[in-house]
Amino acid sequence: MQEDKMMESKEISAGPITEVSSQEDDKVGTVSPIDETTNRHGEGYMGQYRRTFRSRHIQIVTLGSNIGSGLFISTGKALRNAGPGNMIIGYTTVMTMVVVTLQLLTELTVAFPVSGSLIDYADRFVDPALAFGMGFGEWLAWTTVLASEGAAFQVIIQYWTDAVPVAVWMTLIIIITFGIHACPNRVFAEVQYAVAVLKVIMLLIMVFTCCAMIAGAGPTGTVHNGQYWRELPPFLHNVKGTCLCAIYAIWGVGDQVYVGIMGGETKNPRHTMPRAVKSVGVRVFFFFMLIVIFITFLVPENDPRLLGGSGLSASPLVIALNDAGINVVPQILNAIFLVISATGGLEPLYIASRVMRHMALSGQLPKKLAQVDSKGRPTWALFVTSIFTIAFTYINCSNTGAVVFSWFSSVSSTIFMIAWVVLAICSVRFHAAIKAQKSTLLEGKYAYRAMFWPAGPVFLGVTAFLVLVGLFAEALYPVGGTNLSAYDFFETYLGVPLVLVAIVGYKLIFRTKFRRASEIDLVSGHRPLTEEDEHFLDQYYAQPMWKRVWSYVTTSDK
Repeated sequence: MQEDKMMESKEISAGPITEVSSQEDDKVGTVSPIDETTNRHGEGYMGQYRRTFRSRHIQIVTLGSNIGSGLFISTGKALRNAGPGNMIIGYTTVMTMVVVTLQLLTELTVAFPVSGSLIDYADRFVDPALAFGMGFGEWLAWTTVLASEGAAFQVIIQYWTDAVPVAVWMTLIIIITFGIHACPNRVFAEVQYAVAVLKVIMLLIMVFTCCAMIAGAGPTGTVHNGQYWRELPPFLHNVKGTCLCAIYAIWGVGDQVYVGIMGGETKNPRHTMPRAVKSVGVRVFFFFMLIVIFITFLVPENDPRLLGGSGLSASPLVIALNDAGINVVPQILNAIFLVISATGGLEPLYIASRVMRHMALSGQLPKKLAQVDSKGRPTWALFVTSIFTIAFTYINCSNTGAVVFSWFSSVSSTIFMIAWVVLAICSVRFHAAIKAQKSTLLEGKYAYRAMFWPAGPVFLGVTAFLVLVGLFAEALYPVGGTNLSAYDFFETYLGVPLVLVAIVGYKLIFRTKFRRASEIDLVSGHRPLTEEDEHFLDQYYAQPMWKRVWSYVTTSDK
């Protein structure tokens, strides 16, 4: 018995996260568990996640998560409030930040593939109070995002009928979302994969259609040669306009924490995460910016439909299609958006529940919320998050729902920008710990180092901070407004004081200490490269270049 205990102790000390080989998984029809019987917070047995996500899931779902209503609807607000010039600057800045964010997240996730992602890194490298503030903010932001997807679904369904009460559509969204999350995680991954493929198809349709419209396609189409750039002021509201565009852009692409959280439940993060980052970052930048450039050529900033429309009718892409007399494509887009919105709550509920579960595992919330069932689902975290989700979703049904919900939805974008500042700080602290402790975590044959370091985290942190400062000025003196209004301020900037109060309050109550670089935990949660992992990577990199390039196109799991 004593010998067994000693053997168990040795296995745990080698790293709390273990993984069964992919070949063995395929043979026995199981998925490898994440061993969290112990952790650096000293918690007891809380159950195990399952490493069910494969390479194709990470690549396509990561790309698909960056394609949503923000690309098609919020771009209209950006063009109207900032003009084409500021729109290009704002979106280019955010897309560049996305590339850097994916790099930094991957470096941390490969070293510490934990489902807590940014929340764990804030605790591990900076301060538990920062982790609590970000955890609370991320949970609240993604919970309200789920409710907003229900609102979007209701708007889109009105294309066909408005005879059905709003509460019916909200209930349908909740049933679909909760039903899929009640299944094993592999079902969630496959559904997200299918929806992401649908998003990519929609994006490709729009790229080719926009190219045709610029050339004058359509019964009533005209050639667009940049006349709106010449005839109208390209830069509206100066820096405030640029900051607004940045916020609209981050609403469209999210804060990328999803990538890190999925990495914590991925079969082979050391192989999967770098591949996803190399391909997805470029794809997101290229396709997103291509659509934004097309929009600035196709629709003028003073088009009244940008201001008076709602839902898809205010989308500059739909406006351009209508102007060109192209009737079929808007119907196709509406049908695709209907499917996307119907499943739009899957990602937010996944992230929010994982954040809550990690906070409970770290002792910042009741331990009960950390429990995971035999299928790898954080049952209590899902249940509690679902309760709040239902409440937020049905707010849309009340007479004052739009007013109340506008305050909640303002949380998301600002918190996402704060998350990027925190990620940059975590990256700097991680490297400081590596240097102080002379660690070899970033050394070895297949070690992953973030590109652009240290310029990357400096750019990300400083730029995100400056955007928040610019947004603060916009909140004080709103675009198009003249009078200072507390209502307008908090409607725009509510997320920032919420996170700051959570951080400061936790700091004062629990008197947490800032992590010293020499004392930062670089052991627990680390998944060292096994012989089997190294053999797998050796085989992959031994392939000809064309096969490896083709694997990015096919998103193969091998």
